[in-house]
Amino acid sequence: MKASTTIPINQARPRLTEILDIVKREPVTITKDGTPVAVIVDPEDYAGLLATLEILSSPDLRAQVADFEARRARGDVEWVSQEDVVRLVDA
Repeated sequence: MKASTTIPINQARPRLTEILDIVKREPVTITKDGTPVAVIVDPEDYAGLLATLEILSSPDLRAQVADFEARRARGDVEWVSQEDVVRLVDA
C-alpha cells in the first residue's frame, strides 16, 4: 500500500475536499492529539483489502494459494501477466 498522509482532526473538516483528492493517490491518516484515530482510503484500495482479508481468513483459499505458489516454485505453472490475459481474452 502507498505511503500515508497524516492530518490532525482539527484540520480535517475544512480540508475535506483536499483530503478526498489526496485519497485518490494515497491513504490519509486522521489524528487526534497526535494519535491515529481513522484512515481514509480509496474505495478500490478498500475493496482490495477486504478481498485479501477474505482470502487470508479462509483456510480453503489459503490452501489453494499455497498450492499454487508451491506449483509455481516447482515450475509446474506458467506465469501470465495481466496484459497477456487481457490480450488473450480480447482475441
